[in-house]
Amino acid sequence: MTANVASRLGLVEAWQRTIPTPVGAASLADQKIFVHSESPHVYIEIVAGAAPAATATVPAATDDAEPSPGAEAKPVAGKPKSADTAKVLMRIAVGTPNARGVSIDQKEAERLASNEIRRMKRRGIQATMRTTEVQRVVLYSLADDGTLEARDAETGRPIWIAQVGTQGLHFGEIGVSEKYVTVVNGANLIQIDASNGTIIYQDRTGNAPQFGVINAGDFAMIATVGGGIEGYPLSDPTIDPFLEIVAGQAMAPPTTSPTSSRTAWSTDRGFVYVMELIGKPSTLFRLNTNGLVSGRIAAASGDRFFFGSDTGQAYALRATRSGDVMWVVPFGEPFYDQPLVIGEQVMMLSTYGRLFSMNIDNGDLSWDKPVTNVDQMLGGFGNQLFVRTMGGSLSVIDVKTGKTTGTFANVRPGHLLPNTQTDRLYLVGESGVVQCLRPIDSELPRFIVAPDRKPTEELAAETETKDPAEKSPFDPGSTDPFGTTADPFGAGGGADPFGAGGGADPFGGSGADPFGGGSAMDDPFGN
Repeated sequence: MTANVASRLGLVEAWQRTIPTPVGAASLADQKIFVHSESPHVYIEIVAGAAPAATATVPAATDDAEPSPGAEAKPVAGKPKSADTAKVLMRIAVGTPNARGVSIDQKEAERLASNEIRRMKRRGIQATMRTTEVQRVVLYSLADDGTLEARDAETGRPIWIAQVGTQGLHFGEIGVSEKYVTVVNGANLIQIDASNGTIIYQDRTGNAPQFGVINAGDFAMIATVGGGIEGYPLSDPTIDPFLEIVAGQAMAPPTTSPTSSRTAWSTDRGFVYVMELIGKPSTLFRLNTNGLVSGRIAAASGDRFFFGSDTGQAYALRATRSGDVMWVVPFGEPFYDQPLVIGEQVMMLSTYGRLFSMNIDNGDLSWDKPVTNVDQMLGGFGNQLFVRTMGGSLSVIDVKTGKTTGTFANVRPGHLLPNTQTDRLYLVGESGVVQCLRPIDSELPRFIVAPDRKPTEELAAETETKDPAEKSPFDPGSTDPFGTTADPFGAGGGADPFGAGGGADPFGGSGADPFGGGSAMDDPFGN
């Protein structure tokens, strides 16, 4: 995208780099953008004003009212948390190389900032220093020759590059988590340290992987060609791998919830399965859908999943312990693509190139009519949705109204790199060049979080694990289904319906035998 087109869209180029591949984008086996919240970037910022110097952590903003997970502010003790309105004059990133190529630590960054503040003071500029932490966004790229690269998705700077697997064997989708990157090469599973690219171990899968691997919870999960699910431990090698047999073969790679380890996928038998991958893996439930769900399932915070079937049904599902279907909307057009969640809207693209927008809470249509001539969705943020038309051009749609605000015939995205996590647009050319564009007023990334209006305590009650063995009414200490003292047979002082134990006799006696009592030799008929 040229600078002129970018400025018309309110964007500016953040960086442009070439990914190391043998023959450009055609050699890319997979690309994935991942947000590392446990190891954020640290910045020393110089801000205008004469306020006392602070070392508070300031979060990156989000595109909606709900805060981004892991980006909560940590204000200085005794100071209330407030909106960030200070003007940033300079930003020094901890970990960037200096003139000698050595990465600077936080102490060195603070020293450099102090020197700069003194220079500004001599020029009559009042400034202070503060520390800002922002979740680290990384672009992982895997080529079909085994070249695996991690690149800072905000600056384009390479973090590490590694050679994995055997060239000639198929590379599937890569799995990424906070600490690990997992690669499938043929029937080999390779685990890599996400911080430095070091190979940790390699293992053989029990069955042939169908799509690749995803990292969720404690396991690297694989959908196999035979219709099963295999899981291999990520951090504890003493845990045995697991094998789950399900009804049907997976139609698309599984999808993990952004706020938990719950993972959903569809099968060719018309089911959508949801599995929990923390601790002992377990299948929570399966949903019998109307038609086949061929496309990949989309996920949002609150364990919400969205998908469409080939019979034209659009579904919203909350992955509670028993499964909660939030809404189902019928359409007369089949869906084969993965939906896209932007703020309070769910975008569904039919096979006829018609794009629908629905309210995330109830499924109501947000636009007066669908947008036509859409081939693929690239991502969206703010009030803009970026799509590729059926002619291959880039088109921009107003998220609120569904109106096309611009189509650019000279911008032709090749390899797709959808981004649903930050306010960044990534375009990949046929030569393997990746261009990152950001809003002009967004130097630090804004993290996109779909609002979830269901109360947290209500979700906790629904998702509480109920182990039948622990809840058995016959276990010691469990609740007696007949009451703690009322035994229907009179034990423990309860009322006996037959008069035993001092209870009332239903036949009028006070503990009397309803058949007359007496000796065992007595004739009950009086003879």
